[in-house]
Amino acid sequence: MASNRRPLPTTRRELLIAGTLAASAAYVPTAWGARLLDAPARVGAGRFRDGVASGEPTADGITLWSRLTTDHARSGAQLIVAEDEGLTRTVATAVVGTSQTVDGSLKTRITGLKPHTTYYYAWRSREDVSPTGRTRTAPPADSDIPVRLAYSSCQNYPTGFFTGHADAAKLDDLDLYVQLGDYQYERASMPGNGRTVAGGSVDLASYRALMKLYRADKDLRELHRVHPWIHTWDDHEVANDYTDNAPAPSALQKAAGYRVSFEWMPRMTMPSERYRVYGNRGLGRMCDVFLLDLRQYRTGEGDGQPRRIAGRAQLDALKAHLTASRARWKIVGTPVQLSPLEIAGQPLNPDAWDGFVDERKELLDHIAAGGISNVVFLTGDIHVFMANQVLAQADAGRSIATEFVGGSVTSSGIDSVLGVTPTTVRLANPWIKHFNGMDHGYGRVDLGADAAKVTYRVAAIDRPDAAARTLATFTQPLGANDFTQDGGAAIRAASEGDLPAPLTPRQLRSEAARTTALKVRRQRLERVLRAHGADR
Repeated sequence: MASNRRPLPTTRRELLIAGTLAASAAYVPTAWGARLLDAPARVGAGRFRDGVASGEPTADGITLWSRLTTDHARSGAQLIVAEDEGLTRTVATAVVGTSQTVDGSLKTRITGLKPHTTYYYAWRSREDVSPTGRTRTAPPADSDIPVRLAYSSCQNYPTGFFTGHADAAKLDDLDLYVQLGDYQYERASMPGNGRTVAGGSVDLASYRALMKLYRADKDLRELHRVHPWIHTWDDHEVANDYTDNAPAPSALQKAAGYRVSFEWMPRMTMPSERYRVYGNRGLGRMCDVFLLDLRQYRTGEGDGQPRRIAGRAQLDALKAHLTASRARWKIVGTPVQLSPLEIAGQPLNPDAWDGFVDERKELLDHIAAGGISNVVFLTGDIHVFMANQVLAQADAGRSIATEFVGGSVTSSGIDSVLGVTPTTVRLANPWIKHFNGMDHGYGRVDLGADAAKVTYRVAAIDRPDAAARTLATFTQPLGANDFTQDGGAAIRAASEGDLPAPLTPRQLRSEAARTTALKVRRQRLERVLRAHGADR
């Protein structure tokens, strides 16, 4: 990292009116914009309307992101990184170029930083200064420092407010936020009125417009601003269950969905594999986090070959990582459920690992045969909070790993779809020790030398100011490959509780206000989709 430890303006106004500092680095954000940005990057026009973000933390570096809204074909901004929130103890500056080709995204990698250290950063154009972001580098490779993660998935804009994000953003000691897919939904499902907007996002322009709407949410912007992220996609970044659709989305549509995810996320592209998102992120000796991509490499049956959900190269990479890892905890982020979910012996979700039993068996046999311990799967997709034992294929009574399925941020739960109670689900699937398809929120994971603790935090999504509460907490001792639920093993979901009391007149007025607020949220999304040809 090149560093300029020179005095900088100390207020946002001074930052805005200051002349361009000598740049310590210039960066062309992606190959898509390289031809347009072959000239040296310069600070140009534009405003920061979409917040800031950080991601991909290592012990000595971080990826920083923002976006310039400008009518100019190309522009640029200065990045300032400092040890203090006032941006006076500067450790790096950089001028980063952008263009309309990459939708105004600004992205660069800052290295040479101190391990496990909090840094602050802001971007400056000729017209504007971004909010000040906060981020943190990873612990050093030889560190046994405890690690705290949080994770979520399935944030459907029109179905509710991102109240779980508001709670997670209040954490001041988070090492990494893991987003497990369905960051945005290509269609507008309108619960409560039985309406679905026809069509949806299908091309580059409509995916970009949809992403911009999602980033307009203040709680999502704040969560990006204060924590470093890693992200993988599931299906709705392109289309629902798109690998099994007939007809399937075109290669152009899939590329558009992937591209927009890269444009708006603090993630660098790999020149040889432009759309690769799977891989490992180390956080000292305490844990590794291996993210999976379970959409891009799927294959159907043919020529006597098994159906694949991860693909040969990715599955081999995961197996090799699990074998070689010396981390105390081996975290695997899977966008879809690993453990079976069955009723009357029939899988309920063949779009998940249940539909790819050969690859699942290969992975679990590898863990069991290698005696690989302390593997924890963090899961998204299914809109249910679950805590599952992962059983050895050859010994159904032995738990060889654990799986903690995070409920959705806002997407509708599956209780009504199943038509059965959570207790019925658990009796049919005895490895499922906790099941709640009613609540919404996120998971928090505290990793220590002797145990891992997973906490589910939930909040109402029908009003933006709803307070969060703890739904359940689980403790997994090191080496146990199993867990207990703190406070007992109760699994009763809200759907099995007592009926709520009738609403009072004051509550009815409040309920009407909430309904109006959600209606406005849905109308915003509907306008975006219609403006980009959603009725085609």
